[in-house]
Amino acid sequence: MVLVLKSALNLPIGDARRLKMLIGFVLCVSLCTSEVKSQSSRAISGTISGKPFEAMTKPTEANEKDTPGSFYEVLRKALKKRKTKIENICPLSDSVARRILEDYGAMFLANKKVMTPPVCIFVNEAQVTKFQEEADYVTETIAGADVELQREAMKALLKAREEAQKEGLDITPRDGAEAARRSYEDSLQLWGTRFLPALDYWLSQGRLTEDQVDHLKNLPLHSQIAAVLELENSGIYFSKDLSKSILYSIAAPGTSQHIAMLAFDVNEFDNPRVREILAKHGWFQTVLSDLPHFTFLGLKEKDLPRNGLKSVEVDGQTFWIPNVVDPPH
Repeated sequence: MVLVLKSALNLPIGDARRLKMLIGFVLCVSLCTSEVKSQSSRAISGTISGKPFEAMTKPTEANEKDTPGSFYEVLRKALKKRKTKIENICPLSDSVARRILEDYGAMFLANKKVMTPPVCIFVNEAQVTKFQEEADYVTETIAGADVELQREAMKALLKAREEAQKEGLDITPRDGAEAARRSYEDSLQLWGTRFLPALDYWLSQGRLTEDQVDHLKNLPLHSQIAAVLELENSGIYFSKDLSKSILYSIAAPGTSQHIAMLAFDVNEFDNPRVREILAKHGWFQTVLSDLPHFTFLGLKEKDLPRNGLKSVEVDGQTFWIPNVVDPPH
């Protein structure tokens, strides 16, 4: 290119025709080279493994927007709007209460149209009954079962089900009426279905002695829950399959989102399109590894990160759980 330019500069001044031709040649070479480089650059940066580069990355602004906020920070603000505070619903000095809040606490971030529990652990049936009567729940028959949920949660569920049915799908309760509202006694009985068989198993394996089993059975409930969670730190698990925390299999008595009437167990949980429809209507999986369990938050999925929740994938399904990043104080 440099040699061509030099030739053009050394031409006699009067030879305009040759000068014009050379300049045209130079411009042509320059433009063609530039276009080839441009196409080459797009080919390298525009596709990786056959996929558009833009489809594989997100703008910096979007990534920042999707960065989860602090669960405790968002929770404090949410509870302030409800005229209460964390210490009132869940004393963080209590290790059991704090664990329950960090595992099941997504429901406390639900929109204002629902009533969240006044405590993270109900201690008796009277407490639960009082809350449920004040929470304005309704009953609908779905697939032959009487399902009871808070009014706003039910409205969203029925809309989701209607949309699913238009696509030849359905959203039905798992295990009948138990899929939705539960009483304190229900949660106590369900605890026993995990706690007692696990004690027998670990006794047979020599991991627990008969004295330890008797001691655990006779502990006051709150102390019993604390002891179970402590044993899980040494690999003695109480879930149904004995492979994970009991809290990912069944709620501790008095702590279930079903008591809050903001949870619904779905038969069709393994259908990706059903999960999409439920999310569109504010229903999300929020209890890690509990695949059929959906929680009504009444929020849009894109807003969950700024509401203190982070996404975690388990068994190919996305769970939105509290983003615990700052020590509570």
